[in-house]
Amino acid sequence: MAPVVSEEYKRKKKREILDSALHCFAKKGFQTATIDDIVAHSKISKGAIYNYFKSKEEIYLALMNEETEAMNRLLSEKISTFQTALEKMQYLFDLYRNGNPYHAARFDSVVVHYEFRLFALRDVKLQQHLKERSNTFFIEIVTNILEEGKKTGEFKSYLHTEVAVNLFWALIDGAILQAVANKEFPYEEVIEQSKWMYLHQILSNPPVPSQVENRMGELEKTELFMDRIFLSLL
Repeated sequence: MAPVVSEEYKRKKKREILDSALHCFAKKGFQTATIDDIVAHSKISKGAIYNYFKSKEEIYLALMNEETEAMNRLLSEKISTFQTALEKMQYLFDLYRNGNPYHAARFDSVVVHYEFRLFALRDVKLQQHLKERSNTFFIEIVTNILEEGKKTGEFKSYLHTEVAVNLFWALIDGAILQAVANKEFPYEEVIEQSKWMYLHQILSNPPVPSQVENRMGELEKTELFMDRIFLSLL
């Protein structure tokens, strides 16, 4: 008779596998890293790993979803503390500007994430999963802010919300990809200028640059917070 394993034991073992997988993916890249690498790092048998995850892809999705869901809750709570849609939009830009992908703790993980996104292009199921994740977390959070701003009169009433949402993420994704490909890319300056240009286009009464404040609080200035929130929103 097989021994009874507690839920706490399962949770802990799963956490060990995910932590080891993240280390291996960051060190070797998603496509190069293998289940054997995760076995070697975690000291957990391959059979035991397969009891929790069917594949390397499933491990990465679990990592991505776990971090995204946790930090999305935290981000939503933070955004709700701002009084206006403008302040919320500014906060998102400032969050990414301060989450510079050049930072040593982020760079490898950022590269792995984009590597996985490219890998997923060859798999219809993975593409669908990433699309659903995008719609649930990224599209929704900006859509809500823009719709709020249109209702309050802060943003132009005729603003095409879907286009504006995708423009925001195109600006952010583009800057991150450029930063990953070229370490001399002026990432922070580009995000700051993107913020000014974007707000100028969507606001009913565009501000002058000095009015576009930095909405970062003390918590968001800590490196650990920035590492987690930045990677969960990729």
